[in-house]
Amino acid sequence: MIRLVLFGFVHRLAAVVTATLLGFFCTSTVASSTVMVPFQSHYSVDYSGFGASRVVSLERTGPDYVLRSTTKLKGFARLSGFGPVYEVSRFEMHDGVIRPLLYTVGDGQNKHKRDIRIEFDWKTGLSRGFAKNKEQTFPLKSGMQDPLTFELMARLEFSRGQRAPHYLVHEGHRIRDYVFVEQEPETLEIAGQSVAATRFFIDRSSSRELYYWFASKPHFTAIQLRQEHNGKVKATVILNHSTMLE
Repeated sequence: MIRLVLFGFVHRLAAVVTATLLGFFCTSTVASSTVMVPFQSHYSVDYSGFGASRVVSLERTGPDYVLRSTTKLKGFARLSGFGPVYEVSRFEMHDGVIRPLLYTVGDGQNKHKRDIRIEFDWKTGLSRGFAKNKEQTFPLKSGMQDPLTFELMARLEFSRGQRAPHYLVHEGHRIRDYVFVEQEPETLEIAGQSVAATRFFIDRSSSRELYYWFASKPHFTAIQLRQEHNGKVKATVILNHSTMLE
């Protein structure tokens, strides 16, 4: 039971933790190119008393990009024998828009029940993959993102002056609307630094409410996440260090 709970936790976390947004943006190609510079960010995670670490990175591989996240349990939770969960998105840029090509998430242990794989075939307009322990196929729509790329796409749009991104996000077994609602500016302490940020509510028509705090330009780094359910905090994710803040 603990193993199933932990695996579900890490998968949910991987689907929501990210790096995006903010207000007070400058509209320029310089801002956009700054967002796409390779980076690595380290986070501490608390989910209903379970501790974990998460590393998110972006790299360029030829004409494409690879966005990765690795989540590892810490402390007592490690005794479950549950290994890291790896989430990877390979994508291309098409007319200034991120276009996912392949998205995967799993623990690398060849136990595929909770794994997700999405292949985006933009020529045929269909996705093919595996989620919820069965094959899945969905029609694609222009601008559709995956659970990792939607955050990076939002960062790009905000760097261009956009303030309220709205995406269809392919989650493997379903496609959902993600609407970003700007709330209020705050100042957070991250690794001994005072970082100006703005809080956003991400409306997914879900009982699990998601709140993100994103740092100001030039990178619009995600520095804190909180998930609430029935008025109770279920998860917090806090940035420890990022090359984007150096």
